[in-house]
Amino acid sequence: MMRSGLLAAAAAALVCGCVSTTILTQWQNPGDRGPPCAKAFVVAVTQNTTVRRVFEDEMVKALVARGVVAIPSYTLIPEDGPVPEARLTEAVRTAGAECVLTTRVLQIAQQLEVVTPPGAFWGPPWGFYGWYGGAWGPAYAFPPQIVANDVVYAEIRLFRAQPDTLVWAATTETFAPTDVRKESATFAQVVLRELAERRLI
Repeated sequence: MMRSGLLAAAAAALVCGCVSTTILTQWQNPGDRGPPCAKAFVVAVTQNTTVRRVFEDEMVKALVARGVVAIPSYTLIPEDGPVPEARLTEAVRTAGAECVLTTRVLQIAQQLEVVTPPGAFWGPPWGFYGWYGGAWGPAYAFPPQIVANDVVYAEIRLFRAQPDTLVWAATTETFAPTDVRKESATFAQVVLRELAERRLI
């Protein structure tokens, strides 16, 4: 089930020098007048226990780095699978959290990418015909390749605990996740940067 758990990868990593997670859409409650969240309860909804714990740990680490006290849900809800509403509510109350940050996978899709080999320098400068003739060898030697990459779409929401209201929601896209811990760290940075800019944390 590691494939389904790539939600957590959604989450901070670099692919070809580019951030792999981007925010596609987002919404903020126009009626919310609460202060920035100072204590958060972090919940990852996934069937993979290891991925859940890695993702929650990385999100907590990133929140703490921004001065927010954060508690991973697995410390108070260690069991796997869905839990009753009363169980989740009690865990949030026990944690003393002001807000709840939840993440879940919406879809895992495949994207085909055509990878063209970069140009190369094949020796000293020739005349144009020498270049033309010499270019045919490399053209045949390095044909374009078609690569299939996973793309993970996730949903992340921020709720205030008292009263229980949705403050912010977003959908994200994570391209070609490979390392759960690294991708989780990048995902966290992308999401928390946006929350900080909106003065929600």
